[in-house]
Amino acid sequence: MENVSKELFERSDEKIAEMSPDEIRMLLEENEHLRQELRIRDNDILSHEQVFDSIVRGTFHIILVMSVTTYKAEFITTNIETALGISRAEAMQDVRRIGNSFENIEEYNGRDEIYIHRTNGTRRQYQVYVIHLPYGRSDRVAVVLLCRSSAPTSDLEEMMIRQTQDVNKAAGYFLASMSHDFRVPISTISGFVMLLMKNSENPSKVLEYSHRIGMACQELLSTVDQILDMSRIESVETGLESEEFGLGLMLEEICSTFSSLAKANSQRFIFTSEGIEHDIVIGDKARIMEMLRGVLSNAVKYTPAGGCVELTVRGTPGRSDEDGNDDEVSLVFEIRDTGIGMDQDQLECYFRSDTPESTENAPGPGTGIWLTRKLIDMMGGRISAQSRPGEGTIIWIRLNLKIVNIGSSDFWKEHGIRRMAVINGNIQEGARIRNLLESAGVETMSTSSGFGTIKLVEQSSAHEKPFDVILLDEELQDMEWQELVSSLRSMSWLQIPMIILMSSRQIRDEERRGNGLSRVIQKPFYISALHKVVEEICEKRTGDSLLDIPEEGNSMVGLRFLVAEDNAMNADMLKELVEMTGARCEIAGNGRAALAMFSNSRPGFYTAILMDIQMPVMDGYAAAKAIRALPRQDARTIPIFAMTASTSEEDIQKSFEAGMNAYIAKPLDVRVLQANMRKLKQKES
Repeated sequence: MENVSKELFERSDEKIAEMSPDEIRMLLEENEHLRQELRIRDNDILSHEQVFDSIVRGTFHIILVMSVTTYKAEFITTNIETALGISRAEAMQDVRRIGNSFENIEEYNGRDEIYIHRTNGTRRQYQVYVIHLPYGRSDRVAVVLLCRSSAPTSDLEEMMIRQTQDVNKAAGYFLASMSHDFRVPISTISGFVMLLMKNSENPSKVLEYSHRIGMACQELLSTVDQILDMSRIESVETGLESEEFGLGLMLEEICSTFSSLAKANSQRFIFTSEGIEHDIVIGDKARIMEMLRGVLSNAVKYTPAGGCVELTVRGTPGRSDEDGNDDEVSLVFEIRDTGIGMDQDQLECYFRSDTPESTENAPGPGTGIWLTRKLIDMMGGRISAQSRPGEGTIIWIRLNLKIVNIGSSDFWKEHGIRRMAVINGNIQEGARIRNLLESAGVETMSTSSGFGTIKLVEQSSAHEKPFDVILLDEELQDMEWQELVSSLRSMSWLQIPMIILMSSRQIRDEERRGNGLSRVIQKPFYISALHKVVEEICEKRTGDSLLDIPEEGNSMVGLRFLVAEDNAMNADMLKELVEMTGARCEIAGNGRAALAMFSNSRPGFYTAILMDIQMPVMDGYAAAKAIRALPRQDARTIPIFAMTASTSEEDIQKSFEAGMNAYIAKPLDVRVLQANMRKLKQKES
């Protein structure tokens, strides 16, 4: 390098030696002129830097000039350390140390905003302007950073602020929806109460209006349950259960509820299922029912009288196990209505995952659809919809559930079921049911006619292989099912099996018993429904002689209840409800009064205690503990039922810890009380 410089100087000296004095003088003058221009430019640059510094002084705005190829800065305003906590010298060496956004700074313009993290972990928001300089190198740009936030915020603070805004917005929308869901049934109750008073002498009108009021009350209770479920889900208090249940039984329960609701609204309710073979699955039955209720209740609510609501359930095989057997069932629930429908904007609002800005034009989905969307997300499912104003709505819900291998179950052996006969006029359907039962480990034979059934039963008895169950469809090829059952029951020399009818209509118990049927199950056929009726029949055979309280009719005649209830209106209502069953009822106004009444009674005087939880003087928990601590035998054995409007797991657990046997949700349903009394009697037996 030194040799090259020496050679250049030698060449310059040679060139100067060849120049004339005038040329040398002109060269010196030109050099001096250039020195002055450089001095002026340096002063200009210095003054520009001072101007820029004065512009951003006292703010967090930053101005800099940089190279987009070397990422070195020629100039940065001196306030960078105050604004971002990074030294000016460090930023001048490599502007990327300010933030990763400088890696491709040319892509930004005045509409872009970036967050620049400070060295202490907080960050500021900046709007970016990039200016390509018209002179000098082509890779030089000026960058102006306009600060959009005066105080730095951390990521956590930013997230909390955003979540608070989302919660406030969601709360407003939720309260508007909840208000709608409460006002509709309350208005219904108020209207029918006025009609009831005006038509009090018309028994048919009294029954009709009372039924409508009861349905509106159930709708209110359902809304309250949905709100509680939503609060539990939002607070991560509630998870999903994983239990074995019958999908068919669940669908039967859902359809029974909504067919009655649709009938009361002068609507048609249609249910069909396709492709569901093994319907005993593992999942959260209560949550799936809640999910379906949320969608179906909206379908019924927004469908006018004369309309139709349809529920179709389709099942297809999901994953298979190592042996090639179906391990999952993929379910599609289709809910179709002929209601008011929705336009595209309403549909997007109805199913969006975030909260709408306004509720003015919302279709009124209410709390049900909120809970439904949450539950579907929790279960890993999907929901989609199609709708047009005035034409109705179609909603699809897709879920995968694990199938229980019914072939490995000992259910049939435990209940003494070895052979079955399937009687079905539809040969294909009969074969399907037969295959299902055989895969469950039950020897099964089938026929499609009544005369074929009689012959089959006779031959089986002759070979000493009688049938334990006859599964009879209401549609036969050659005779009415009533005639066939009568013929079978008249064969007194044969061992008469259980006869279970598969029917598409509701058959009253009087008609069932009058025709000699053991039980009736609703079509379509599900293994879980057959499980249930076989279990009921077997329990009744072994348990009837042990129980003093029959399952049907006035089951509480002669019983005496002590009811602790502080609300006078509720107490009067409870007394009338309980005494309508033939039982006697005495009221205590608080927990201490209940304790005194029980203490002063003779042993065995009260059959059971209904204990409200929230009462003055002494609450239900304290009263139950005090009763259990009394030094008398019946104090430790008398059934105590918690009556509460709360269904939280914490309150239920506290009632058990206080010594109560069970809890009954308010308002009291006498049928629930009867069922609990039967269960306790069975345990005693």
